[in-house]
Amino acid sequence: HSAPRVSVIICTRDRPEQLRRALTAVQALSPEPDEVLVVDNASTSSATREVVQCYPGVRYAHEPRPGLSVARNRGLRETSGEVIAFTDDDAEVRPNWLAGLLAGFDAPEVMAVTGLVLPAALDTEGQLLFENHLGGFGQGYRSQLFDSAFYRGMRRYGVPVWRIGAGASMAVRRQAFDLVGGFDERLGAGAAGCSEDSEFWYRLLAQGWRCRYEPAAVAVHHHRADRHEVRRQARAYLRGHVVALFAQHVRNQDAGNVRRAFVGLPRFYLGRLAQAVFVSDDTVTAEIKGFLGGLVSGALAVPWMVRDGALAPRRKFLAGNPFPHPYTEGFYFRDKMRAIHRVAPFGPLHHILEVGGGASGVSALLYPRAHVVTADLEPGHGAVAAHTERAQFLCADATRLPFSDGVFDAVTFFDVLEHITDDAAAVREAIRVLVPGGVILVTAPNESWRFPYYSVAAPICPTDEDVMAEWGHVRRGYALSELNRLVGSDALRWGTFINPVTVLNHDLAFSRLPSRVRRGLLSVLAPVSWLAYVLHRPHWPGTETAAVWRTPSARSGPARPEDPQPSVAEHVLGAAGDRVS
Repeated sequence: HSAPRVSVIICTRDRPEQLRRALTAVQALSPEPDEVLVVDNASTSSATREVVQCYPGVRYAHEPRPGLSVARNRGLRETSGEVIAFTDDDAEVRPNWLAGLLAGFDAPEVMAVTGLVLPAALDTEGQLLFENHLGGFGQGYRSQLFDSAFYRGMRRYGVPVWRIGAGASMAVRRQAFDLVGGFDERLGAGAAGCSEDSEFWYRLLAQGWRCRYEPAAVAVHHHRADRHEVRRQARAYLRGHVVALFAQHVRNQDAGNVRRAFVGLPRFYLGRLAQAVFVSDDTVTAEIKGFLGGLVSGALAVPWMVRDGALAPRRKFLAGNPFPHPYTEGFYFRDKMRAIHRVAPFGPLHHILEVGGGASGVSALLYPRAHVVTADLEPGHGAVAAHTERAQFLCADATRLPFSDGVFDAVTFFDVLEHITDDAAAVREAIRVLVPGGVILVTAPNESWRFPYYSVAAPICPTDEDVMAEWGHVRRGYALSELNRLVGSDALRWGTFINPVTVLNHDLAFSRLPSRVRRGLLSVLAPVSWLAYVLHRPHWPGTETAAVWRTPSARSGPARPEDPQPSVAEHVLGAAGDRVS
């Protein structure tokens, strides 16, 4: 394979002499990057531009909006590299820095690599305070891989993504920004204070990608010399860290972030305050002020975090329950929708294929900004797409999809696979039409088709044979292990729904009782159903499973290179005549 095209981005604001030092170091890199861009972030003079003009081949971009995340996102738009390397104006990279970072991309699943950052000097009180009290930027001298196992193992307590490294020395595949979005512009210097890099890494881990720390990529950082400046940094760092915890919780529904913000950090700083009774430490006071400021800023930012996400807010998504009587007869579908939302990746997802979506339009509700194509064998189901913005419908066989390879970001099968005779062919087709790194979202009945006490309700419920025949099942369902074998990898996230109590609501809703009697019983049962629904946890027993898989970020070749097929643009962005009205 040829070496990837590499862009180096340095963001700066009113620090021309530090920038000069950083650019001199970048010019000594071996191998040389394909392009170097300086983003001048709301500087108040022309000094930055004048420094850049002294370095032939270095490009300049002026970003008027302040904020490190804003500047980095501007740099992404201005560059063309397949790998984007970031360093700061107060850092100096060593000649082997870029080679070390690139060596860390040893697998397609590795989306970000960070390097070792050492202090340039430890001569002043401020420099020593930054390195010893705030911890500096280095993460040791051993290469470390951060993957799904690390993420899952730490979710309960708050994933310590800051262990991955420092944004002053990192490289990221451009594909990663397409998969999870750019840097959060509420975070970072000039905004909340910091953690724009670690929050980005969090999104990568949450969606099944990997990050690597590679100490062979060496840079040095010029810490603040003055103690008072370091205190201001400490306050900003804690404020940014806490706001990032809010963002991580909102986007990924990981309660460990809340636990860290409201339990872990307060407990830690209570201990520090107890020590400060005997030894005065104004840096701890600054951190506590930053922590409290982060709680306020994070709480105020939550509505905006929810609003601008690609995944619909849970409350809005659940309010779209298409079934009548959503709190009684349609309650089981709410149960299903919540399970889907729990496992669905935050996004952004731009093009989605919903296989066998029927009339519910769940994918369009889940990702309201995405363009959704529903492929179904029943032409009558196209009426929903005809009245839904950014949605289209076409009649198609799931085992022979009429699309080119690699054109959808996600494929969904919501209670569909159990109806397809050749389910393996349908999954192969889904993988074929997915972009590298795309996702498959599935809900399906599992091996807990009936709980033991179903025999009590059997006289008023259809038999298994009747259900199979009436609903068109060709199999009862799947154990999670069977779904994993079908897709070819372990699920990134999974959860159950319709538990041993809410199943009573489900069975009554589909019973043979007269509708008035059925509705009355469901209303009486509603408080119990709601309590069981609220208490249910994703890995508790349930009759159905929701799960998501991430396909590999690179594949050896198409699964079925047979007939020439139209591109997704013809179906997703084509003429209105493609819609069924």
